[in-house]
Amino acid sequence: MAKAVVRFSCVVDSNPIFVVQATRWARSLIEIAKVSPEDLVVHYTHETGPDCAARLAPLGVRTTAVETVSRRRPHLNKLAQLRSEFLRDADLAVCCDCDTLFVADPRPYFARDVVAAAVVDRPNPPIDVWDVLLRRAGLMRRRPDIAVGSSAAMTLFENRNGGLYVLPGARLAEFDRPWRRWAMWLEGQMDILGNYVVHIDQIAFALTCLELRVEPDLLPKGLNFPTHLPAADAGDSAPIMLHYHRRVNDRGMLEPTGQRTIDTAIAFVNDSLARPAAIRRKRRLLLHVGLPKTGTSALQRWCHANAGRLLEQGIRYPTPSADTEMPKHQFVVSDLMTGDLSRTGRAVAEGSEEGTVLTSEGLTNHLYDFRPIGLERLRSLFEPFHLTVFLVHRKPEDWVRSYHKQCAINPRNAAYYYGTGLDLHLFRELPRVRKLMNISDLTLDCAAAFGASEVVTTAYESDWPGRFFALCGYVPPEKVDMEIANESVPEWVLDAVLRINRLPFTDKARTAWLGTLQRFTNSRHAGLRKHEAVSNAGDLWRELDPHLIDRIATPDERWSGYRALLDELSRR
Repeated sequence: MAKAVVRFSCVVDSNPIFVVQATRWARSLIEIAKVSPEDLVVHYTHETGPDCAARLAPLGVRTTAVETVSRRRPHLNKLAQLRSEFLRDADLAVCCDCDTLFVADPRPYFARDVVAAAVVDRPNPPIDVWDVLLRRAGLMRRRPDIAVGSSAAMTLFENRNGGLYVLPGARLAEFDRPWRRWAMWLEGQMDILGNYVVHIDQIAFALTCLELRVEPDLLPKGLNFPTHLPAADAGDSAPIMLHYHRRVNDRGMLEPTGQRTIDTAIAFVNDSLARPAAIRRKRRLLLHVGLPKTGTSALQRWCHANAGRLLEQGIRYPTPSADTEMPKHQFVVSDLMTGDLSRTGRAVAEGSEEGTVLTSEGLTNHLYDFRPIGLERLRSLFEPFHLTVFLVHRKPEDWVRSYHKQCAINPRNAAYYYGTGLDLHLFRELPRVRKLMNISDLTLDCAAAFGASEVVTTAYESDWPGRFFALCGYVPPEKVDMEIANESVPEWVLDAVLRINRLPFTDKARTAWLGTLQRFTNSRHAGLRKHEAVSNAGDLWRELDPHLIDRIATPDERWSGYRALLDELSRR
């Protein structure tokens, strides 16, 4: 049997102390437990992204953004890990608190396909509270109660310490929904929970196990050893993972407990982490993936026009595709479709600069169309880099209106619903459109597909160019104004496009008709401009039939002069 893939994870919240803790957590796994950095991921809520990524990048640890589960109960943010595709692809996902440090490799203690965790240290909540909760929840005990880890009290068999959960990757999705649901349910049980509500994540885990009929394996206390409890309660067993609960001195070092065996392990960890970190320096690769209609064309034009300035600051903008309207790296999309990554390989090998930028909105637009073999080869190609995916999103209604217009104007392609006559309400319900509107899932899918160390998302309505510059390490010498390069057409022009798309035109005739719209409106839409250019170059105006004008244009004054233009073009 192949060796199990075990991946470790933690979640960093808004308090800056968590970034420090997560960095030490990662170092203990890499330098002491000898776990590969490729098997670690630190998730962060949006408030802490840049700092978290910057601190962990030198260690070679991937970071990725997650949606906040609860601002009121920060402990519940650990549930965000359950939606990580990186963890779901593992045989075992080890979900840890940030305030944990490893003294030795814990993996020999884990069994494949088994849910496991250590019992809680204290009876939180007491048995009488559990009795009421189970009755209200409509659940029954499946196993006899067990002793807690650091006193003579008893607790529910499934009540496990949240410092470390071991979960089969294939079962994360199964745990996700009920664990969140029970956490929400517990918010309504304050009359019985009282101060024990701070343990809501652990209580919800126990209720989830009861609902799913999962009997978690009991890990030894050494795999979640509490250094914050009095020595007489904590015991003196050999620790594998120390759970210190902020019991550190002013220099961030763990404080001794008074128990010789434990203090020997603490001294060993303190000494190890006091040394310089083992840095894994990787060149930076920023992969800008769109979304479409979020200023991508403006960004691509700016980067191409200022490639020299970028290069002066150690950032390479590789030679863009030669066959696209905008100077972007569309060849990455084509390579992923075919599985041949040779052109992308040449692009990332163009220079040895500290940073490289690749950009194509097709990387999100076609994310769910790519061949698995292509994505596998891309991840391998990007592995030597510290890869950050940059994704810009808009308010959903604004975005879908703009994207609808773009798809309607594009050359026909039934697979992608380009060039159709679908109204907005039908277009919005298309599965591929709904996937692109689900930013939370799209973020996770981008991380998994491209093997990103982190995915940074930002709103189009914010200073997204500033965020882009910060990520690629560019300091503009002056204020940058990115000129809109592909402006959406007004609604009355879109209505005409849809009417053209609904008519049984040949591709040449459709192109000519769309070209007339560009000639008539002089729009700033790249797609319409291309239809006009193709019509000129291919002498497609002869495909026009002026008798059909009433099926394209409406009688209002905005179309004044259109008939004359059509007559002139059709006579060429």
